[in-house]
Amino acid sequence: MASKVLTVILGDLVHSRESKGRQELSRRIHSALIHLRHEFTEEFYAPLVLTRGVDELSGVLKRPNMSYRICTLLNARMSPRLIRFAIVRGNVDIAVTSKDARRMDGPAFHAAADLLAKAKTDNLYYYFKLGFEFSEIDPWLTEIASLLHIIRSGWSDRQRRVANLYVKLGSQEAVADRLRITQQAVSDVLRRAHRRELKRAEDLIAEVLERGGKPQL
Repeated sequence: MASKVLTVILGDLVHSRESKGRQELSRRIHSALIHLRHEFTEEFYAPLVLTRGVDELSGVLKRPNMSYRICTLLNARMSPRLIRFAIVRGNVDIAVTSKDARRMDGPAFHAAADLLAKAKTDNLYYYFKLGFEFSEIDPWLTEIASLLHIIRSGWSDRQRRVANLYVKLGSQEAVADRLRITQQAVSDVLRRAHRRELKRAEDLIAEVLERGGKPQL
């Protein structure tokens, strides 16, 4: 039986059953998943797909390095809707060669499902189990990523629009031109949204994932 150590992502759309306009919601999710599939082609072993209507999704990465970035980008595209994630590195031993997350299974999927249920109980939005050498990394990533998500979810519509455009366009001047406001106005919105502080923390998470949880000496 083929078995691979891979990184499984399971996601659950928060309060999905309370959603109105589920057809439009489905269109938005499909569009976001296609975008991520193209942007991170080299990272996916099995692309993110919906597994139960618009309520749940799953995907498999070759390694955990870009897992957090992929999840945060998906949440940014779905905002103000929220998706809760479990990210687990472990063995996948069912339908591995299919490279279809809807058919694949194994210990990593089981652990991710358990963590996703625990995340709901603990009111967390990210839950990591990566099995790095330094075991304390998993709870650290879980708490910090969830806290950053809570901060970001508190943004006003204006803060969210400016911050997302800033990520897309790369400069305050470009955002100002797009929105026909001053560069200072863009700067003020980003400052009140704590965008710089969030970016530093997100970059630190990315660095930890890139190093496989090993502290920098």
